[in-house]
Amino acid sequence: MRNLPIAAAAVAVLILPAPFGALAQEGDRSAEADETNRLETIVVTARQREEASRDVPFALTVLGGDTLEARRVDDTSSLFRQAPGLSLTSFDDGRFAYFQLRGIGPLSQAIGPDDGSVVTYVDGVPQPVFASEFAYLDLERIEVLRGPQGTLFGRNSQGGAINITTRAPADSREARVRVEGAEQGFGLAEASISGPLADERFSGRLSFRASTVDGFIDNIAPRGGDLGDRTAYSGRGILAIEPETDDGPRITLSANADHRVSNPFYYVLRTQSEPVVEIDPENEVERTAWGASVMVEKPLRFAEFTSITAINGFGNDQVTDDTDGLIYGPLFGLPASAFLAPLSFSDWSEDETRFFQEFRLSSFADDAIAWAAGLVYFQSDLEVELDNRSAFSPILNGDRDATQKIDSYAAYGEVTASLFSPRFKGTAGFRHTRDEKTLDASFAGVGFPGSVAFFEEDSEADFDLFTGRLALVFEATRNVNLYATVGRGAKSGGFPRLTLNAAFGVASPNYAESSSWTYEAGVKADLLEGRASLAVSGFYNDVEDEQLFVLDFVAFQFVPVNLDTRSRGVEAQGEVALGRSWSLSGGLAWTDGEIREADAFSGAAAGNPIPNVPRLSTTATVDYRGGATTWGGAAWSPFMTLTHQYVGKRGADVADSFDLDGYHNVDFRIGVSFGRVEGFVFARNVLDEDQEINGVLYGPGVEGVSLSRGRVVGMGLASTF
Repeated sequence: MRNLPIAAAAVAVLILPAPFGALAQEGDRSAEADETNRLETIVVTARQREEASRDVPFALTVLGGDTLEARRVDDTSSLFRQAPGLSLTSFDDGRFAYFQLRGIGPLSQAIGPDDGSVVTYVDGVPQPVFASEFAYLDLERIEVLRGPQGTLFGRNSQGGAINITTRAPADSREARVRVEGAEQGFGLAEASISGPLADERFSGRLSFRASTVDGFIDNIAPRGGDLGDRTAYSGRGILAIEPETDDGPRITLSANADHRVSNPFYYVLRTQSEPVVEIDPENEVERTAWGASVMVEKPLRFAEFTSITAINGFGNDQVTDDTDGLIYGPLFGLPASAFLAPLSFSDWSEDETRFFQEFRLSSFADDAIAWAAGLVYFQSDLEVELDNRSAFSPILNGDRDATQKIDSYAAYGEVTASLFSPRFKGTAGFRHTRDEKTLDASFAGVGFPGSVAFFEEDSEADFDLFTGRLALVFEATRNVNLYATVGRGAKSGGFPRLTLNAAFGVASPNYAESSSWTYEAGVKADLLEGRASLAVSGFYNDVEDEQLFVLDFVAFQFVPVNLDTRSRGVEAQGEVALGRSWSLSGGLAWTDGEIREADAFSGAAAGNPIPNVPRLSTTATVDYRGGATTWGGAAWSPFMTLTHQYVGKRGADVADSFDLDGYHNVDFRIGVSFGRVEGFVFARNVLDEDQEINGVLYGPGVEGVSLSRGRVVGMGLASTF
């Protein structure tokens, strides 16, 4: 792999002259030829029906299948780089990953199985918060829906939703293969096969991916190695059964699994010249997410009927060293070697099983009035076992078992109709959700001074959530829509997943539900006779009781805190076709978010910025798709995709203890296609910047940060046949 950057540079030198030469010839093409270079109409299902994105009365970012492949959007981290205003907290362990959107989201790590404000949906099925980091395998489209989506997407979509649609089985036989290799031991192999089966009513699709990468953070403990490595396997199978008659049901069965083993590092001491850790035992996480669903779609006399029945969940086993000597040494004024022995560690086991059922009736596509109404039932069973050992903390000693159950019931409806004229449409929607939650937990001490020998807790809490949306859309011209939306968002309260205060014989109080009002107005336009598109929006979020979990250093107990926040901002995104082969797309988000009240436990003060929300974030992509060229007796077509992301500085926590540095990220993919085969060179983080993803203050002057991986350059082959 040492010679890989040299080989990649050599291939780039061969390929780059072609697109630039083609650009020089753009002026020679006729106006008639340029007419063919129009942007495709973007069709989305952001409101549970197919419609042009321009007609949706809120902002959204849409990435189609070809775009996902060109930009190598393979997982949550790479999606985050394509959507300005979207913030991600991730430790790349397949478990601790969650989004904030427009400043709405958890103010620290997720507290419990419901503590996520941007819910990920795959083919209409909500994914677990503690397993929302998975491989984006064989996808048709990703829609980042901005603003509260509780009306149609349901529980806890207070800040927005990630709506993922997988590729459906093809009408004819097709197969796809992709293999990649790169520095730092990176390897990826992906394959899919699709098409009709023996009976013409049946078609299927199978997809699989395996990937691996080495660690990049040095563990200097005597038995240490590099941390940050990961091995992952994912697969999906889909079977579609077409109806025998026009009014018969269409049935789609799907099953998926995502397994990964990793050695995360979590945080490194920020003041080090080189990012290293000193932990023993090394962190190790093994997580498997899985799911299966059945979708039935049947036209009735007056409406379309849809039923989605799904079961999904995850299993997680991990061991972590809770005392990195390089962090805890300065914190306690001791040498790092004092924490080298495995004095403090956590041995975790978590399993969540979820059931989801939705019945929906909706209007036909050509109906003058568009409407949808439905009933939803959701159930979750989360079981957690945690064995803690610590040399200095009573709260980090003992064995904990907890079972948390959630039963949720919801009814919703939304209608869109013309008002006064066909150019003026109004939307009204409402949803009521009833959550019933129970916690059954126990604690067994290990004789550490200050902790109790045994403690049990049984708690219950119920929540009624009201969400909805009012919107107006005015078709100013055939290609320009103006809209205004008022949305009510909500996120359920609940219990933390662990009874950490049980070491003192104290029950865990539940945290309150969060509610919000969002006001948004914008314009969406197709310009230059279909060669360009532009969307601009402004928003204001007023959030009551955003959720936070903090450690009270006086009583040394974990305390749930709810804080009011506010955020406002401007977003813009657009795309333009430059000539026949080039296109430029991008977006920006300016977000001003602040905490509205003080809190003694967390150190929050009114006016402090919302953590991990940059004031400015931008994306830009240059894309080139050349026509067929004869070179060396063979026909070939060059292509190139170059993307840039900027993330400004952000506050690390609610106390505004320190700022995370802003950074630039540049990725590229450049190659040639020979018939159905593509060869390409790719790179991530070309500038090799130390990108601080999130941070935590351990104590005065002791700052921890999580870092993304440095530059990785590689090569790959892909083929469709």
